[in-house]
Amino acid sequence: MKTTAIKIGRGLLWLVYIWVAITLVLLFLSFILQLFGANPTAGFVDWVYRSTERAMAPFRGIFESVTLSDQSVLDVSVLFAMIVYGFVALGLHVGIEWLTRMLRAEEGRQDLATAQAAASTPRQVLQLTGAGGATATAILTPEAWGTAIQLNASGLDPSRSYSVWLEGRGGGRMSAATFQPSTAGTAGMSLTTSVALADSRTFGVTLLPRPGEQAGIDVLASQLAS
Repeated sequence: MKTTAIKIGRGLLWLVYIWVAITLVLLFLSFILQLFGANPTAGFVDWVYRSTERAMAPFRGIFESVTLSDQSVLDVSVLFAMIVYGFVALGLHVGIEWLTRMLRAEEGRQDLATAQAAASTPRQVLQLTGAGGATATAILTPEAWGTAIQLNASGLDPSRSYSVWLEGRGGGRMSAATFQPSTAGTAGMSLTTSVALADSRTFGVTLLPRPGEQAGIDVLASQLAS
């Protein structure tokens, strides 16, 4: 929750920062156009002036404009507004940098906590035996990102496909991979899954259903040590 709140706060600051940056560019254009006596009826010039009206509303009347010639005007109020918005942009930049550091620190703490939790969960070695002579050895190793699985199986049907899965404590299964055994009915592979070993209660291999079959059959399954 804290990480999410920091990300939302940083995102909002970025939006305001982008708006201020665009406003600064428009104010600069307005200042230059007035200084060089641009034709106010020209489409682009009119658009720039209209775009800065709202941003300039708090600053109008603070300073008198200086007329340099018949067409050239030095609008001191626009110049002052650019300075104020520049300081606002600088403050927003500092705020974004501060939240970025907070976010990285929080993500680092979360990664450390996840790594410590994985390190405290022992590796599990399972010997599985199923119907039809199917056997397997599975080594489940906890990692910071989930679980690494080393599986060696034999006695499988080489014409069928299988699914390797971990079942969470809530009962839901997460597939780590699907595979088809060799012609000898054996399989040896290294797999990974994002499911944490500490949050799992069962490991197994399921025979996937053929077209027309309603469900697969668990050929190998074993409860994990708690």
